[in-house]
Amino acid sequence: MEDATHESPRSPTTGAHPIGNSKYLEKNVAEWADILNTQLETASPLFLAAGPLVDDIVMKLPRRKAADPAAAAMAQSIARLQYPHYDTPVGSLIRYETDLMKLRRLVVEQRKLHISEATKQKELVDWPKRVMKQGAWDPVADSWSLVGAPAIPMPVEIAEKETLIPFFEHLASNGTDANLSTTSACANATEIEEPYYNVKCLEFERGVLYSDRRLDLCKMVVGPTHIADLMASLKTNQFVEHFLLGNNIIGPRGARCISNFMKDSPNQISTWYLAGNCIDAISFGMLVNQWVRSKRVTNIWLKRNPLMPESANDIFRLITETKYLRTLDLDQTQLGDAGVATLFERLAEHTPGGHTFDSLPLKHLYLNASGIGIKGATAIAKWLAREHCQLDALYVSNNPLGNDGVIALAQGLKKNKTLSRLTLQSVGMSDDGVIALCAALSKNPTIKTLDFGQSFATPDLGSRYNWITDRSADAICDLGKMCPNLAYLDLHYCALTHNGLNHILEVVEDSPTLEYFFAKTIHPQERTAAAVDAGKNHARLKKLAHETLERNVQRIYGVTYATFMAEHKRWLVNDKDAVRKIDSVYRNRDAGLARRGLKRLDKWWAEGDETLQAVLKEYHDTAPEEVD
Repeated sequence: MEDATHESPRSPTTGAHPIGNSKYLEKNVAEWADILNTQLETASPLFLAAGPLVDDIVMKLPRRKAADPAAAAMAQSIARLQYPHYDTPVGSLIRYETDLMKLRRLVVEQRKLHISEATKQKELVDWPKRVMKQGAWDPVADSWSLVGAPAIPMPVEIAEKETLIPFFEHLASNGTDANLSTTSACANATEIEEPYYNVKCLEFERGVLYSDRRLDLCKMVVGPTHIADLMASLKTNQFVEHFLLGNNIIGPRGARCISNFMKDSPNQISTWYLAGNCIDAISFGMLVNQWVRSKRVTNIWLKRNPLMPESANDIFRLITETKYLRTLDLDQTQLGDAGVATLFERLAEHTPGGHTFDSLPLKHLYLNASGIGIKGATAIAKWLAREHCQLDALYVSNNPLGNDGVIALAQGLKKNKTLSRLTLQSVGMSDDGVIALCAALSKNPTIKTLDFGQSFATPDLGSRYNWITDRSADAICDLGKMCPNLAYLDLHYCALTHNGLNHILEVVEDSPTLEYFFAKTIHPQERTAAAVDAGKNHARLKKLAHETLERNVQRIYGVTYATFMAEHKRWLVNDKDAVRKIDSVYRNRDAGLARRGLKRLDKWWAEGDETLQAVLKEYHDTAPEEVD
């Protein structure tokens, strides 16, 4: 773009153009051109997800067919200034109108989606109303399946091969994150930075490579039709170490292709992110056969794959025979209570040693929405109590545990000496379960993060909210006082009154370790004198408690609380080393666009869509290759 001060026969700085004295337009050509340029950058896919919305000011940009001649003339001047490389004014003006229409459409979409999403959010995230409507979960009157939430990927369409070829060619040529590393990259890729973390990336039409050796094809949908080409391209690539293929519906055929790749290269990839890929029990067994041979793999993510209870024995093999496996994600894999019970009964009886190792390397285990009930919880507790269990983090939210399941789990937690993170969002527990948990974890030297709150996914997963009342207040207070390293405590929206919460806030105010605390009552403010006094005291204590959190954060991290929330809070809940390796520009973009009202994240496949059936049928109609 030309410098904004460059004078030309059409520049308002000459004072010769009739638009220079227009009272209709409040900005000059250079100012409007700068606004246009800024908003076009904002509208790019990379920045739109992470940055601000397109500003409504673009609706005021002059149009070439404006009724006001001065506005129409200014549109022509802006076009020439913004797009000087066109040979004729008409070419510049057409490009100007094209870009302006794009921005105006985005603003209109933003407005519509904002209204729609705001209405939905008000209905969906009216926490007090939703939790109050449910009340304490009664497992007798309100049954909750022990099968687990359906392991279905998000709706997607398989990509056209032409859109993937440049990326595959780059990989096959041993391409890296550098634009000049291959001819394919020079012709087809753009160097970008990962938003927020500023990690250098190389982006193709479909596919991103990061300087920290992540390969990212999340939601790019290679499907069963292109997975063989992808794996073939990796055979000659020495750069990729972290393989992100979330929601690509590769199916059993894809799992077989990955198995065959690992047969020749068991130690090339350390992180496998395979969420939402229609991998069933049989094809999972093929993968396990190869993973247990690896001396490199550390993190395996399998969320939303239908592993089913029959995978329990293969999961046992994976955990006990994979030498360096630290993270295993089994969220929403339909293991069910039966499968979980089988798996952990075997783990509890397992004695490491011999051809394996003295203690299991597994540190982080995700079992959210897996259908865990009393049997599964009892088996997990047995394993937690064993010395060879070195687990650091256990995520069991959105499971039908109820009070009985939580009480069973508490028996193992009482003896465990390694766990630092535990999440139990929306497991249908109430005071009996909470009190048992607090008693089991009091004086626990390792626990840092506890989440007894509500899950945003509760309605989608068919879960039940937790119901914590003032009867739990003393137990929670004791927990806060006696856990020497407790840093994160989330009760979310709960049935505690201001009186009950005030007792807990007093403990938070005195805590030298807490960095994050969240709890809000679902009860409306009553107008009695006692209730009003409790409300005023709550506001006072809430302020004092927050000041304590700020001081603790400043002492520990040396940052403001806002910076802590943006940069550090996430790593109290998840292990940074493991989770950063699966951060995806594509997933984060979509989430960012959805948060900003620019995109709807479809959760359910359209009625009659047979894509998933076709993914499975393509495999079963083809004789599988042998995989050792």
